[in-house]
Amino acid sequence: MQTNTGIVQFFLLLLVLCAFCQCQSPEEKKEDPILVVLSLDGFRWDYTAHTNTPHLDRMANEGVRAEALIPVFPTGTFANHYSIATGLYPDNHGIVANRFSCPELREDYNKGDRSTVRDGRFYGGEPIWNTAQNHGLKTAAFFWVGSEADIDGQRPDHWKIYDNAFPYGDRIDTVVHWLSLPPEDRPALIMWYYHQTDSDGHRYGPEGDSLYLTVQMKDSLVGVFLEKVSHLPHADNINFIVVSDHGMSSLSKERTVYLDHYIDTTHIEIFDGGTTTANIKAAEGHKEDLYRDLKKVPHLSVWKRGEMPERFNYGNHPRVHDLIILADVGWTAGWSWRNYSFVGAHGYDNQHRDMHGIFYAMGPAFKKNHKAPAFESVHLYPLMTHILGIEAAETDGDFSEIENMLKNKSKTNEQ
Repeated sequence: MQTNTGIVQFFLLLLVLCAFCQCQSPEEKKEDPILVVLSLDGFRWDYTAHTNTPHLDRMANEGVRAEALIPVFPTGTFANHYSIATGLYPDNHGIVANRFSCPELREDYNKGDRSTVRDGRFYGGEPIWNTAQNHGLKTAAFFWVGSEADIDGQRPDHWKIYDNAFPYGDRIDTVVHWLSLPPEDRPALIMWYYHQTDSDGHRYGPEGDSLYLTVQMKDSLVGVFLEKVSHLPHADNINFIVVSDHGMSSLSKERTVYLDHYIDTTHIEIFDGGTTTANIKAAEGHKEDLYRDLKKVPHLSVWKRGEMPERFNYGNHPRVHDLIILADVGWTAGWSWRNYSFVGAHGYDNQHRDMHGIFYAMGPAFKKNHKAPAFESVHLYPLMTHILGIEAAETDGDFSEIENMLKNKSKTNEQ
């Protein structure tokens, strides 16, 4: 009887040990990585040095801060957000400006025309949400450029129609809700966006007290998000990146040149751009005349399509038309019949420090208290695919440029 009892006890113990081992198996313990990317539009690289930003400072202390994030040219919102998403320069993804004429489609793209913004035909390359979905991952995007469009038949699993007035706190709650979904429904990639640092930078300038209040407010929103995420059971598995698309430079009415004082405006067929850079299609037979006259404009550079310096990685796409103009940093290239009220602008040479943005990151993939050198924003795509453990599409980005900020440089999905 004792022998039988001993045998029963032995098998019961064996069952308990097997169950314990199964609970502790690496396959079940290991969770898939999660990546959240927040863009603060127009947040210049040095704003945190001029005002109180405790939550971004915390990210720097607990994770990685880059000296700066170098945008692509032109240093505008749409070209840069889509370059971050694809790892491609605008010449290779086709979003060459916030507004442009598209000769191959015989249509215009305009950031203010939502029908064009949602038209996938304008967007080249493979955005990161498509890459993630192609590898079986769920994705979500909240106002990221390109996420409303049907690109190669795909959109993020969760996406929002852009609404400038959507409450800031509700955006956080939506992202936290996505992060709170069951594992089978939870996005592995979430990208979201705030605009106000850019709009207030235009309105108040990059050195105004009112702008610094906006910077403090955006930092506080980062803090709210971090606090809410900290209560999630899988908080330690979330990688969080904060970036910006470009910086901002101060303007002055005294630094304005009027193009119509130097050129015959009838020589212009299409003028795509603003007051810092523009792409111009010359009226038939007047390309050389227009080029010659624009060369005489002070504080302005002009190039023919295909002749920009190589460092810009720009100016070869058919959508840039015949000529590209670029004002000197801090200067406005405008028209005498218009009144220019902005005291801050971007769109300038992407190598100028005023145009540089931010990069902060924390989470299990990143080193702690690590200062990274400035790097180009096209390298964010291979960084994101690495963290997600998926194969990247062909891009202009280079993983080797950013791998030193990571704890483990080997692929996330390699065992």
